[in-house]
Amino acid sequence: MIHYKAHTLYLIIIRLWPNIVASKYVMIKAVITGDIVQSSKLDPGDKSWLIRSLKKTLKQWDKDFGTESEIYRGDSFQCLVSDPMYALRFALLIRTYIKSLNPSEPYDIYSRENPEIRKAVLHTNWLFDTRVAIGIGEVDNPMESVKTSDGEAFQLSGRKLDEIKNSRQMMAIEVNDSDINEELKTEIILLDHIVSRATALQCEVINLKLLSYTENKIAREFKIQQSAVNQRSNSSGWYAINTALERFETIYRTGESISFQDLIDRNNG
Repeated sequence: MIHYKAHTLYLIIIRLWPNIVASKYVMIKAVITGDIVQSSKLDPGDKSWLIRSLKKTLKQWDKDFGTESEIYRGDSFQCLVSDPMYALRFALLIRTYIKSLNPSEPYDIYSRENPEIRKAVLHTNWLFDTRVAIGIGEVDNPMESVKTSDGEAFQLSGRKLDEIKNSRQMMAIEVNDSDINEELKTEIILLDHIVSRATALQCEVINLKLLSYTENKIAREFKIQQSAVNQRSNSSGWYAINTALERFETIYRTGESISFQDLIDRNNG
C-alpha cells in the first residue's frame, strides 16, 4: 500500500511538473512603454541631448531601484518593474523628469549646462514631453533582458501606447484584473491632466518628491528657500498626485512588498 501511494504521488508530480516549472518563470510584473512626443519636430541637437539625458537617468534608476530599462528606435523606451506596486510611481518619475528638462524662462536654456544646445531664439513649440503606458500582467522569462522578455504585461503596455498616440491623453494603463482596471484608468486620466499642466519647475519638485525627498532637501538641491519648494508643490497639485499614488500602491501592495526607501537602500547597500 505504501509503495502504491508513493507511486501515485510520483505520477502526479510528473504530470504537474511542467506547470510547476512554467509558473516559476511567469510572474506578475509591470511594464512601462513610452515615446517622446513629436520627436521628429525636435532640433537634432535638442533631441540627442534629451535622449542621452533620459538614458543616463534610466540607467541610474535601474541601479537604484532594480528596474530594467531600454531605449529603442531612437525615441521610445521600455521599463520593466518587478513589483507592480511601483509602476505608477516610475511612470510619473519618467514623465516629470522629461518635462522638468524644459526651460522655465525664455532664455533659461543658456543657464543650463548643455553646451551642445545653441539657439538664437527659443521656439515656442520646443516642449519636451512623453507618452507613457503601464501594463500589468504576466511576464515570461523575467530573468532575461527587456529585449527578450515577453508576455501579457508587455502586450498590454504596447497596445495601450498605440491607442493613445492619436489622442490628447499622455498617460494610460491596462491591467489583467477587470475588477480594478476601470478604477485605475480613471485615476490615470486625472493624473494625466494634473501633470500635463505642471511647469518645468513644478515637475522638478514633483520628481524629487516621488523619490522621497523632503522639501528641505529639495530646497538645498536647488539652492532655494523651502517656502518656494512648498509653493511649487502646492501649485502643481502634489497632494492629489500623492493621494492617487497611495491608493494605487495600496491596491498592489503584497506581503512581499517593501517600502520605497527600503527598495533604494537594498539596491544601494
